[in-house]
Amino acid sequence: MPPLRRFLTPLLVALVASACNKERAEGGNPTPSTPAATAPSAIAAQPSAPPSAAPQAPAPPPKEMPLEERREIPGGISFISERDKNREVYLIKPDGTGERRLTENAIADYNGPGSPDGASLLVIRVDGEEGPQQLFLQPLDGAAKPLGPKAGRVRFPSFSPDGRWVVFESDSGKGETASYSDIYRVGIDGSGWKRLTNNPEGNFDPVISPKGDSIVLVSSRDRVAELYRIKSDGSDPVRLTETPRDEWSPRFSPNGEQLAFVSDRDGADRVYLMPASGGPAGRASHRGDAARVVEDRPTFSPSGKHLAYVLRAPPAPSRVIIVDLANGNEVEVTAPESGQLSEPSWSPDGRHLAVTITRGQDQQIYLLRADGSGLTRLTTAPGGNWNPQWVPAPRKGKK
Repeated sequence: MPPLRRFLTPLLVALVASACNKERAEGGNPTPSTPAATAPSAIAAQPSAPPSAAPQAPAPPPKEMPLEERREIPGGISFISERDKNREVYLIKPDGTGERRLTENAIADYNGPGSPDGASLLVIRVDGEEGPQQLFLQPLDGAAKPLGPKAGRVRFPSFSPDGRWVVFESDSGKGETASYSDIYRVGIDGSGWKRLTNNPEGNFDPVISPKGDSIVLVSSRDRVAELYRIKSDGSDPVRLTETPRDEWSPRFSPNGEQLAFVSDRDGADRVYLMPASGGPAGRASHRGDAARVVEDRPTFSPSGKHLAYVLRAPPAPSRVIIVDLANGNEVEVTAPESGQLSEPSWSPDGRHLAVTITRGQDQQIYLLRADGSGLTRLTTAPGGNWNPQWVPAPRKGKK
């Protein structure tokens, strides 16, 4: 894929909608928006049973988590639902209660991450598939307020660790000449607007370090998509990777010492790990380089001890892999009834994940334990329910 092509897709890639559409067309799973012994691409055929053998009973469904366990999971989950014939943001508790619509607009809304204090989340509003896009701060109780001007593209918003400012990717800024794609910063009160990059080739997918003192992003300033680090004010850019192929989807480990990212440097999309300060990168899995096998959407657990990512190996349905980073052991999570499993999102305590399971046109949010067990359906509304993102439990003194 050409170096810049990965970043030419509209917002729906960043917030997984376009990947959702691709899934519906190709039978894949929703991802952008999104890191291990080799997994088989298909289940091996079993020998035929002799004529006298009894018929094989179907495999029992996975045992769900008890309601009592789910009631103890902290925080809530935001997600996109199309039940009202429009993409809107909803909230739900891990036990399935308290489901409510958070946004209500004539245009589409896409959920971003929740704030560190659990009081709000970032939302991007999109007027049509190709219309203007705008970033909003959406309190869990209250009216949304804009954090920037309307633009042709707004993607990858994220909060600083203290929740006081956000960064995002966009193609235009306040009173500035429109750019192809650059990184912007703004306070949650709308103050301190600043453009952090300025390269005609484009800058994408910013992630803030756990200390809030630096930002890692993808930049094509050298005619290939590579990882760069800048200070939180946009100064002192440092190139972290240097390969003839692309790197994208950087994610910090919780202690800020490692980066997970995706690269096709070896001819196929694979998840890699490297020091956050730069240096040699190693594979997070041991799969071969078959281009049809894709690793995507790496995400560290809150403890940093595990890494989850999506594996697509057609013709088998997509699945989620959970890697123990201390010993490399993997847990492979698959969906029942040949569902496509994707979009892993860790709970704040790191003991559970929310995922999306897709079967044809139906998409639903599920929960599972970090060891891969207890797969439990959370949403039931028909149609599309996808892009689960955890919102921390409100801090003491907040609702």
